[in-house]
Order: sequence, then structure tokens, then C-alpha cells
Amino acid sequence: MKRLIGILISCSLLVAAMGCASYAPVAVYTPNENCKLVSFKLGSEPDGFNGIKWETEVSSLGEMKSYRKDPTHGGIHFYLRAGDGYRLRSGKLIPIQYGFWRGKFYIGMVMTEQVSDWDALKQSVFEKFGVGAKPFTNKEEYLWIGKNATMALRYDEDSRKGTFYIRSHSMEKQMQ
Repeated sequence: MKRLIGILISCSLLVAAMGCASYAPVAVYTPNENCKLVSFKLGSEPDGFNGIKWETEVSSLGEMKSYRKDPTHGGIHFYLRAGDGYRLRSGKLIPIQYGFWRGKFYIGMVMTEQVSDWDALKQSVFEKFGVGAKPFTNKEEYLWIGKNATMALRYDEDSRKGTFYIRSHSMEKQMQ
């Protein structure tokens, strides 16, 4: 009986240790208590992204090439345009992903793969739209909330990738 109890305790400890080891640490972000909502710099709130107005039908944009589908919100279909991109000061073009929900333009997104590209993107966005609200003191993230659009600029230190997006409020309301 003692041997059986010993085996059960050993198995329980092993299962507990393996279960705990399978969980990666979760990042905890510290709220920035001095953070206030920020809108776009005067006159800079976009009515679309890179020349495509919110709610434009993808079928009216012949040069779009299907890229990927995101299953959230009933499926946002992302497209790329040949020869198109977000131009950094260095002249480098980063692909722009155009997201359409039910065929209508909802979100424009740029993703960086290198720290130098992230730094250049951040500088470019701040120059064009102003400095966004920083909701966390220990995370590289900035937000802008306008009348017609929400914009975010985020850097993930673990993957060393940056994301910049602008999305339509009117489309977001339709998706709810």
C-alpha cells in the first residue's frame, strides 16, 4: 500500500511539473496612469489607407492580389497590390496588407521584420500623425482614436516585429 501511494504521489508530481513546464511566461504590462486618449494631428486623420477609401469594394480594385485570410470577425481577407508599399525614409518599401470584410475595405496594415525598419516606421508615423497615446509604460505601443478611424503602432520585443494599422470605425460597427 505504501508503495502504491508513493507511486501515485510521484506520478502526481511528475504530471504537475510537466503541466507547469508547458506554460510559457505571460507578459504583464503596466498601465500608464498618465495616458490620455490621443487623436490624430490636426488635419491628418485618414479617410482610408494609401489612397483606398474606407468601404471601397475590393471588386473595384482590379490590381489586388489575394494574400491571406484572417478568421476573426467572420473572415477578413487581406490583399497586396503589386509594386505598392509603405515607403520608409531609406526608400525601402514594406508591403501594405489591405483588409476587406465582406468585400469592403476595413483595415490597412504594415508589418516590419527588422528593428531598423520598426524605428523608421515609428518615426514616419509620428511625423505624419503626431505621437500617439502610450497605454503601457513597459510596452512599445501607441494608439490614436479619431472620429472615423483608429490607428495603432506596436512593437513585439519577443518576435522583434512591428505592426502599424489603421482601421475604419464605420466598418467596425458593421462587424459587431
